[in-house]
Amino acid sequence: MRPVAGRSLLDLDPTVAPPAALPDRIYATLKHRILTGSILPSARIVEKELCAEMHVSRTPLREALNRLALEGLVQIVPYRGYGVAPLTVQGFRELCEVRRILEAEVAALAAERATAADVALLTSLAELRYRPRDRRTYGKYLRRNSEFHRALVRSARNSRLEGMVMLALDQHQRPLYLGLGVGVDAAASTAEHRDIVDAIRKRNTRRAREVMIEHLRHAEDRIAHALEVGGY
Repeated sequence: MRPVAGRSLLDLDPTVAPPAALPDRIYATLKHRILTGSILPSARIVEKELCAEMHVSRTPLREALNRLALEGLVQIVPYRGYGVAPLTVQGFRELCEVRRILEAEVAALAAERATAADVALLTSLAELRYRPRDRRTYGKYLRRNSEFHRALVRSARNSRLEGMVMLALDQHQRPLYLGLGVGVDAAASTAEHRDIVDAIRKRNTRRAREVMIEHLRHAEDRIAHALEVGGY
């Protein structure tokens, strides 16, 4: 099934302003768990256990699961129910290809459309910090990186494009939250972010596009290698 845009990982912490509608709350909780690795890739989803844990019936649970299936995070297994979508090197490479296609054009559009306020926000979010082997700072690194890319796509002023980028960016987080991205060079990522912002500030669409592609390729190679080593 074709993925559709949903709520971003940045909006999905179910402990902060949880959605009012029951199916939305279930959806937010399950998506947050899947994206952050609390529910592992390829895990079987046992509806009875989730219903008991969340104190809900199967109808709103299945509504949430079907939404997640449309986003490519859950699979419907004939005669067995639901399972979390697996992580594979090929699938990750395909996702990165989608991100390069989309976000290269996002950067170019931002170079045309970003306001001074947009550039100031991107500048404030460009710096990433991470202490090696410190999971707490690694989580902050991931959230900050997502905030940068989200601010970037918003500065392109295209809501449909924003939905597609955020869906791809969220799915990109799964191997990272599993720890497969540990070892990241925060200084190098920060420098690349600043290069992107500089190209946008100078209205250099070609440079913005090129730097974004280079930035995404660096992360792709590192994480794909980690997936291979991890047996995915």
